[in-house]
Amino acid sequence: MTHFLIGMSGGLFRFERDSRKLAALMPATQPTAFAIDPSEPAIIYCATYNRGLWRSDDTGRTWLPVGTPQSYYGPEVDGALPERETTFVSVDPQKNHDGRHPVWIGTEPSKLYRSDDHGLTFQLVNALDSLPSRRSWAYPPRPATHHVRWIAHGERGQIYLSVEFGAFLRSMDGGKTFEDRRSDSPLDTHVMLTHPLAPRRIYGALGDGLMMSGRSFGESLDGGESWNYVSRGLEEMVYLYGMSINPSDPDDIRIAASPSPGMAHGRDWKAQLHDRQNDRQATSSRHPSAGPSSIFKRVGQGWKEDAIGFPRDHSFIPVLTADPHRPGYWFALSNLGLFEQAPGKEGWQLIANDPIWANMHPMSLLPLG
Repeated sequence: MTHFLIGMSGGLFRFERDSRKLAALMPATQPTAFAIDPSEPAIIYCATYNRGLWRSDDTGRTWLPVGTPQSYYGPEVDGALPERETTFVSVDPQKNHDGRHPVWIGTEPSKLYRSDDHGLTFQLVNALDSLPSRRSWAYPPRPATHHVRWIAHGERGQIYLSVEFGAFLRSMDGGKTFEDRRSDSPLDTHVMLTHPLAPRRIYGALGDGLMMSGRSFGESLDGGESWNYVSRGLEEMVYLYGMSINPSDPDDIRIAASPSPGMAHGRDWKAQLHDRQNDRQATSSRHPSAGPSSIFKRVGQGWKEDAIGFPRDHSFIPVLTADPHRPGYWFALSNLGLFEQAPGKEGWQLIANDPIWANMHPMSLLPLG
């Protein structure tokens, strides 16, 4: 059986494919990211915007807040995660001496936290407030602030951060210090991935193409020392917001693209993400202001559209992920449903949908075997 954790701007859902059961688990949350413990796969973390960090010990069926939530009746406690605006969570692929994997949290405003006890307590590792470029960081919908958009890990403990909007940052000492952005590095990395079969390679799905022609997709082949930009084929779809990589092939890549943020997130996207997130009365199968958004695959030194069967013309820009257990299977999450692309089959097939998703923005997706 394959089931999915689905993060929409209106809540967390769980879909069981065999039974076709779709359950709303945490309505009115905004799940920004999922992370699974590689040694204990029943343990899953969910970062939420304005609801803090949550953990499941039963493969996503039930959830509890973690990070030492403050008791209303109790005194201040050590080890709390003070920011409710958790924007990303990752589990370190490397273990501590006690066999547990560190949990890393990025927040808004941009700070980096770490837990060594499965998320029970957290320590502030770096407030990211000593970097010269920080004064230029600004997230367009809320320009007075910014946040950690993504955390990725290198083969020797390197930590890579993207700040939205403003910087790619690299730490070689476990997050204690970070190198500031370099002149050729991306400014607006929406998804940043590494791959175990290409240990020095960093991939970035970027918004930089809006500002600089040819900078929609970036990659570093030397651990962030230098960057190359490969955007041929994306001339009409310069704004990237989703990406995934085949777990068995570091050159097999899918990206989600749109002509602009307005088309990617809905032309009224600022209000959309805030005012309509709890609209459970929506029945339309098409959002009037979304799209086009499409899916592309890497072909040599360029990109080819790969969106047969995907509702590109009326879709918010989708979240993409590859099946970690079945290489060659891909999933795309949109406000118009959850779609699958299988090896040997042309195009994308709809496998789950709910009318209430129509006015919700896709945020995160985790397939589970």
